[in-house]
Amino acid sequence: MRKRLRDRVATLLVASAVFAGSSVTLGASHAAAATWTFEKGEVFPDGSFTIAAYNSGTYAGLMEWRGDPLNGDPGDAFRVLDRLADGWGMEASMISPVTGRVATTRGHSATYYSPWNTGNLDEGTKVFIQLCAVKGDYEHCSFAYSGHA
Repeated sequence: MRKRLRDRVATLLVASAVFAGSSVTLGASHAAAATWTFEKGEVFPDGSFTIAAYNSGTYAGLMEWRGDPLNGDPGDAFRVLDRLADGWGMEASMISPVTGRVATTRGHSATYYSPWNTGNLDEGTKVFIQLCAVKGDYEHCSFAYSGHA
């Protein structure tokens, strides 16, 4: 009789722990539930390219790299656009050759273009940039795509 009661209590405790763990996971998964995809655009002769971000198939933002100045925009520069008021921002990081260069929309309401992140590179230098959708501590990132200065 005691063994059967002990087994039932153990089963109840395990079931309670599993249920509590599921509740925490379900409650915390909202921000992580977005389905993000990324698409690299054409690389132009001057090395310029874009990376588009899609949240569940809806165009959400963009990273834009300019290899050369164009229409008043600087060369060897990148920026990001957040175009959806969905709580997610856009953040791009130069992975190579200069690490630490970041363009972000964090702290701004959509629709928002970040300032250009500039820095002179030797002509023809290959660059790798990664675009991420960011929300608090969550991020969904593209591959690091390349163009050139």
